[in-house]
Amino acid sequence: MQNFLIALATPVFVLLIFIEYWWSRRQGRDVHEFSDSLASIGCGIFTVTLEVFAKAGLLLLFAWVTQHGLMNWSSQSVVTWVVFFFLLDFIYYWAHRWSHEINILWAGHVPHHQSEQYNLTTALRQGAFQDISHWPLYLLLALLGCPVEVFIVLLTFNKFYQFWIHTRLIGKLPLLEGFLNTPSAHRVHHGINDAYIDRNHGGTLMIWDRIFGTYEEEQEEVVFGVRKAYQRRDPVFAQFDWVVTMWRDAVLSGECRDRWRIWFKPTGWRPETTKLLAPRPTFSLDRFQRYAPTLSPILKRAGFLWFVLAVLFNGAMMLGAGKLSWGVMVVLAVAVTLALWQMSRVFDQQQPQ
Repeated sequence: MQNFLIALATPVFVLLIFIEYWWSRRQGRDVHEFSDSLASIGCGIFTVTLEVFAKAGLLLLFAWVTQHGLMNWSSQSVVTWVVFFFLLDFIYYWAHRWSHEINILWAGHVPHHQSEQYNLTTALRQGAFQDISHWPLYLLLALLGCPVEVFIVLLTFNKFYQFWIHTRLIGKLPLLEGFLNTPSAHRVHHGINDAYIDRNHGGTLMIWDRIFGTYEEEQEEVVFGVRKAYQRRDPVFAQFDWVVTMWRDAVLSGECRDRWRIWFKPTGWRPETTKLLAPRPTFSLDRFQRYAPTLSPILKRAGFLWFVLAVLFNGAMMLGAGKLSWGVMVVLAVAVTLALWQMSRVFDQQQPQ
């Protein structure tokens, strides 16, 4: 069902991205960068590619827990949909918040924040392992008896709702700010300004942020990205960048205790020995420079060609899910990965300006 909903929504997403690009150009605003936009969409393609294999098993597990849950709910009842809408949004808030506060969970979520642009393609820049890491929390809904079809539709709605809020072209919406997630509220969430770090974690509703003290209004201009900048256009390695960083820090520490606890410490925590052997400069917004590789028209066309191939291979996977053999699906997944990797090699071969 989720693949079907994604297939229906994809043309709408593409149309809205083109409208945003066209409208921003008419206003004389620079909100898109070619290689960044393709890399962001590439993250989404890679995520969907992996989820073709992972989601089926996870949904079967969800359905099994629901069958043995504490309560029985009818998917035909409006009450069921309303109750689980709020419960899922509440659980999403904590899953999202902890994904910013705990190292190992940040590893799955960080790809979504790596772009130093902010536009509708950023919404598609997903962490391939994020939902998998959130699944233990989602199983709480199954334990309460949430019907699997209700869960799929509500989770998909939660994700689709957040598409339109990834834009700089919509200002504050006075009647909605502080109640619903809006472009202004979510711009704050993506900011690396001191005032904006780890704020506005809600999916659809902002009420949880207000209740638990993480709500922040947009005031100063937002600077987007992550403080440990990911200055590459590689949507595949983006999924592993923070894991590699933690692994290196753990090895450098030289202590078995640190090698275990670094994964569960607050985001950015480093062993003392590691900080001495491999110090990092203190982040300063004044020294922040956006990554912007210089690309000739030939390089843009070459990168775009690899991107199109990745889209085609991924489309074949999505359409063939449940019909093609697992062997063919694996071959297509490898083809998607290699095409995205080749795209990044094209885009990252020149130095930034």
